[in-house]
Amino acid sequence: MRSLMSVFVASDGRDPVAPPRGLEAGILLRDLDLITLMASAGSIQAPLALDLDSVEGLNPDATAARFVIEELGVDLVVTRRPTVALQAVELGRSALLHVLAFDSTGLARSLEGHPRTPGIGTILSPGPVLDHLLPPDLQRLPRPLVAYGFIDTPGRAVGLLRHADAVVVPPACALEMARRASLDGLDAVAGRG
Repeated sequence: MRSLMSVFVASDGRDPVAPPRGLEAGILLRDLDLITLMASAGSIQAPLALDLDSVEGLNPDATAARFVIEELGVDLVVTRRPTVALQAVELGRSALLHVLAFDSTGLARSLEGHPRTPGIGTILSPGPVLDHLLPPDLQRLPRPLVAYGFIDTPGRAVGLLRHADAVVVPPACALEMARRASLDGLDAVAGRG
């Protein structure tokens, strides 16, 4: 798997998309339509991840994975479909299988279909669940592991990085993380400064 940024800024692509100055981050496009995706993807100068299942007007299948990788330059495909994740890896990119963890049985069911193939990690929603998983459950999650959803403060984001390899944050949180890091370093971002 290619190097994974530790922070991704979530965006619907409707406003100009870039990580805030001072924060090394990628962009995760989600909840957008195909036209907005095509307009946004070409202008993004950061590592680009895409929640393929959330693009209106694009059937999230292997053909769509090929299109977004080859034509739009997507580096990382997020999907709930194992076959789509496998297609992304076959095309030389990385993928994250989206796992919903609202309860332990849902987590177990979601993981049953995980391909457990090199190049395919896990994106877990909601992200703060990671703080409540037992070590055996954490060990079952194929890496890299990304926390996604309900991560709205710099302290929470940095705290989740104890368990996860990366977090997805909204733009306001990313801006605050960059501001705190530029003032006081990483300890301030985590709320320890």
